[in-house]
Amino acid sequence: MNQLSILIRREFWENRNTFVLLPAITTGFLLLMMLLTLLVSATSSVDLNVEIQSSQDMEFFNDSMQADNIYAFALYQLEGRSTEERVQYINTGLQTLGGPLTGILWFVMVFYLLDSLYSDRRDRSIFFWKSMPVSDAMTVISKLVTGLWLVPLVYLLGVALLQLAAMVMLSIATLGTEISMLETVWGPASLLSNWIQYLGALLFYSLWALPFFGWLIAVSAYAKSVPLVWVVGVPLAMTIVERVVVDQPLFASWMWDHMIPISFLNMEQSVADNIVNLLLSLQMLSAVVVGGVLIIIAIWLRGKADEI
Repeated sequence: MNQLSILIRREFWENRNTFVLLPAITTGFLLLMMLLTLLVSATSSVDLNVEIQSSQDMEFFNDSMQADNIYAFALYQLEGRSTEERVQYINTGLQTLGGPLTGILWFVMVFYLLDSLYSDRRDRSIFFWKSMPVSDAMTVISKLVTGLWLVPLVYLLGVALLQLAAMVMLSIATLGTEISMLETVWGPASLLSNWIQYLGALLFYSLWALPFFGWLIAVSAYAKSVPLVWVVGVPLAMTIVERVVVDQPLFASWMWDHMIPISFLNMEQSVADNIVNLLLSLQMLSAVVVGGVLIIIAIWLRGKADEI
């Protein structure tokens, strides 16, 4: 475990710009935009008039609302909704806030794993690490643990800060109004539950997408140049051959399902229900087996590796 912690610290030191600085800057920028929105909108009122006429000229919706700022306007909208609707709207808003960071995170994970073993051979630092009493398996595992679990935790911390800041700003907007801060804002939000679901989804996705991440690190251990071409080119060639031979995109569909973060979701179910339903499925078993084989191949290739 001491070796693993040392290797993980090395990964964070060598990639501190994308692991720490990038999420910190992104979070800070989004927090600044949220604060500016609150300050700017506080100087002018929000006045909205909506009228929707049906084609039968019988049913219509007519609503007019004025508020001191955009946050107060959102609160007035929430106040008139049922508890279930409040939960849905607030949680959707909180998840949207985390969109930029989670999107950046996916690309960071992909390109970090793709470059993780390739860069050691490119800059010849592989000779130094091979001279150390560290096994090839421990080296590969340290990169997987860093890329699949620890780096996402840093980015999810940024998401949590953004969501907490949004809740505080909504709470500030309730001051001077008759809106209940607890009943309208904090009660329906379930922040702790949301964060636990984020962690559960992270652990689930690290297993569900193990074939994809295993493929990335195997290519990183093998490629002599431009590993991105190998990562994209080989599956693309297999997909084309499959189309020609069997005329059914079975491999392509399976690969896509185990690569894109939300491709496995049934939108009619919650994230927790999706995870429970798929956790012990044959699809998950196949993902773990294929991913495990690719990781073993990456370890073997690492043992045979030399400079590029």
